[in-house]
Amino acid sequence: MKNMYTNTSSCVNVNNVLTDWFLTENGCRQGDVTSPTAFSLIINDLLKELNSSNIGVKIDANLIVSVLAFADDIVLLAENAEDLQKLITLVNRWSFKWRFIINPEKSQVVHYRNAPKARTKFEFKLQENGPSLTVVDSYKYLGVYLDEYLTFSKTSEVLSTAGGRALGSMINKFRTLSDMGHSTYSKLYESLVTPIIDYGSAIWGYKSYNNLDRVQNRATRYFTGVHKFAPMLGHVGDMGWVGNRNRWKINILRLWNRLTMLDNSRLTKKIFKWDMLEHHLSNKTNFCAQAKQVFCELGKKDIYQKIDPIDLNWVKQKTLNVEETQWANDVKKYSKLDLLAEIKPEFGTENYLKVDMDRYDKSLLSQYRYGILPLEIETGRYKGIDREHRVCTLCDNEVVEDQVHFAFHCSAYNHLRVTFNDTCNNRIEGWNNMPDIDKIASLFENQSRLFGKFIKKCFLHRKSLLFK
Repeated sequence: MKNMYTNTSSCVNVNNVLTDWFLTENGCRQGDVTSPTAFSLIINDLLKELNSSNIGVKIDANLIVSVLAFADDIVLLAENAEDLQKLITLVNRWSFKWRFIINPEKSQVVHYRNAPKARTKFEFKLQENGPSLTVVDSYKYLGVYLDEYLTFSKTSEVLSTAGGRALGSMINKFRTLSDMGHSTYSKLYESLVTPIIDYGSAIWGYKSYNNLDRVQNRATRYFTGVHKFAPMLGHVGDMGWVGNRNRWKINILRLWNRLTMLDNSRLTKKIFKWDMLEHHLSNKTNFCAQAKQVFCELGKKDIYQKIDPIDLNWVKQKTLNVEETQWANDVKKYSKLDLLAEIKPEFGTENYLKVDMDRYDKSLLSQYRYGILPLEIETGRYKGIDREHRVCTLCDNEVVEDQVHFAFHCSAYNHLRVTFNDTCNNRIEGWNNMPDIDKIASLFENQSRLFGKFIKKCFLHRKSLLFK
């Protein structure tokens, strides 16, 4: 290794033209397999010196954490400004001794505190007569933005922006592959988007962030072909995807399992035990508090108390059952989704979304299910007409133009309904004696392509009559 770093020289390739050669007397060779080991050997002395300073965050009587290190990224930790300055001075002395150059413009300070408390006025400096280090409101560490109040709001903003870009790229692929089905679309979302909006969720918890929810809602809306004002319970329930919060709860318990199985000598395990003790003593809202809440929701508080791992497959199924129950209760409270509540007994992927059909047909079917197809029952809301007075204007029945009337009773579509009824009678046993709601449920379950084409013909005919 000594020979490798003796009389080394380098040049720069600029547009296939090499500069003059110059000596490289500092640093490790970029891309060399020995460079990480060489750097670790050098930086290890600094870490030992920092940890032996007896300055930092006190975990217990025998452990004080002064520094976190990942590659060449070093984070100094202290419980007050004066102690932090001592650590900065120690690092500066070490770097001067070993000819390391620390860039003050890339070195920043964050004062973590509760919201009412004012930010520190202390001036932190690498050198006594040098410039002051900037005190900022957040710091990005391993991809997660830690703001000064530890709210993780900035993290959610950054992740939602990145997730939105990934979703846009995925949708472009979807458009070029017109025959992509529900399973492929779901797999792409799980592979391209979910890892982004879930990044660090085991740490920042399962609090609901609207900007991250909007990413998943946009994905479900696009596949079902509905606009952004469509009832969320409709397209979310039909796609059958687990919601963000429930997925984040699973991530918390996945991290819990890893922490419980760590060796007790590991620093991470010691901090985990300290975190649990802090919650018990002061009821702080930390990682263990969030994990405990999830365990209680699952009825497994005893596992939390024993600090045991939990079966994640059981957690996933239990979480899905909770989501199904919650969805079934919520959908009944939304009058616009009265039809959906009658024809869809449970949360889960609907068959009509698995069928290869024209996107416009699928969009009309989705609008029909969610009560947003522009019939009088829907458009009357914007005109301020009472629900019972939103009657059909294309026939003389004097009844509300809802989805059932539109598909089965309005005389304006009798000429289209003859062929449709004959086909249904041949394909669906007992068709003529079925209640209307059962007909709709059966069509979505077994004849969605036929129903989609029929709804499109009726809807286009309706438009031609209204805007003649």
